[in-house]
Amino acid sequence: MKIGIIGGSKRCRAFLEMFDALRFPKLGAEIVAVADPDLEAPGIRLAREKKIFVTTDYEDFYKIKDLDLVIELTGKAELLEDFLRRKPASVRVLESAISRIFGDVLCLSEEYQFAERQINLVEGIMEGLFLGLRDWVLVMQPDLKVHDANEAFLNAVRMSKDDMVGKYCHEVAYGSPARCHAEGFYCPVARCLETGEVAHAILEGIAGSGSDRYHEITAVPLKTAGGRIELVVEIFRDITDEMQQKVEQKVSALKKDLMRLVYEEKMISLGQMAASAVHEINNPLTGINALARLVRRELESGDADEASKERFIYYLDLIDSESARCSGIVRDLLHFSRQAKGARSEFQINGLIQRVLDFVRFRLDSQSIKARTELAQDLPLITGDQSQIEQCLLNLVFNAADAMAEGGELVLRTSPDPRSPSTIRVEVIDNGTGIPKKIIPMIFEPFFSTKSHDKGVGLGLSVVYGIVKEHGGAVYVKSEEGAGSRFILRFPVAPGDR
Repeated sequence: MKIGIIGGSKRCRAFLEMFDALRFPKLGAEIVAVADPDLEAPGIRLAREKKIFVTTDYEDFYKIKDLDLVIELTGKAELLEDFLRRKPASVRVLESAISRIFGDVLCLSEEYQFAERQINLVEGIMEGLFLGLRDWVLVMQPDLKVHDANEAFLNAVRMSKDDMVGKYCHEVAYGSPARCHAEGFYCPVARCLETGEVAHAILEGIAGSGSDRYHEITAVPLKTAGGRIELVVEIFRDITDEMQQKVEQKVSALKKDLMRLVYEEKMISLGQMAASAVHEINNPLTGINALARLVRRELESGDADEASKERFIYYLDLIDSESARCSGIVRDLLHFSRQAKGARSEFQINGLIQRVLDFVRFRLDSQSIKARTELAQDLPLITGDQSQIEQCLLNLVFNAADAMAEGGELVLRTSPDPRSPSTIRVEVIDNGTGIPKKIIPMIFEPFFSTKSHDKGVGLGLSVVYGIVKEHGGAVYVKSEEGAGSRFILRFPVAPGDR
């Protein structure tokens, strides 16, 4: 059968491709001619490539010997009528409506083939992604049996796909024969099946990765056109390193903020200490001034004798010792006020306590607070930053003074710790207002304070707690409202004195 086609549209091209693909092997048909006024139409171009006769005038079909069938694809009624009126009797015509149906079928076939190619392409891409993903991927049925898994997951659980498929997810992810029903356990797959939506969770110890590894799990439902969940894709992403990095960044930022606030608290303590130190310095300076005037007066009188010289020497010794005391107070103030972390060294805690009392003696006297010490002799040395431990003791002494606004007694006591021979015990005891029982658990928390804002930012005791812990020690408090407080510090003995 020899066939000619009028119209070189896409339908014509589809005809040519189907015949070329031998879709009709039993028909014994051959397309021998294509006519269209546009020689660049898709069907004309393909016919020319296939060495099929092409023309712009369908009347040329009359000259083709033994032409059996003409298929008209233009849809123009007048063209079809003209051709039918003048065609040879031997030539049959497949009319336009039927041709269009045939052509539409061919176009649908072409679209189907295109869609099939697209599906194959997408499936290839998805398979490549599925196999190549470094994240673990598990595909499950609604009954929680494994349907598929990617290479990363198989390697993590050290199983082959054949061994894994058909097992329950808890068997391959946790190695447990029982389902995950622990109290407080959140299963994203169960949530996904329950709601039909994507579910997320962060879990630890997946697939034998260890309790120190955390995975972000995303469960995605794959639904049919009717909305029924057919499969669930579970994606595991290891976020341990990411979480650690974020935690380290947050901790670093918090440390910087805390150091700034600690410095502010230290400056408040320094201001209180400086007020006491000013009065401590003022007393020897007054004596130095008086002695200097006395020496000058006697020298100007011209009556200096041996007895006067002895008095001058005595006065100069007093001036020397008092000025040295002033210099020591200023030096200690500068030592305490430095921002840099001091070097650790071995030192005697008793000497540090005496220095702290010298700093605050004027304030204690001005509040009618009697201070006394009960210091054990021959205590072993401790190791630490003297400036930091000095700040601890100052904070505790200032707190005690605040609790005894109307006067009272302050005791600083040192002793070997009866519980541990390698530990020294330091106690700061007052008989002030005491601490209400309900707030004792909160007093070491940062920014907790019962004082007004002009007296601190609520970091005094938290600084004490942090410094003591940093030195390997411990701090406790015993207090009763209206009966005073006892703060107990324990410091480890220096290694050489154990």
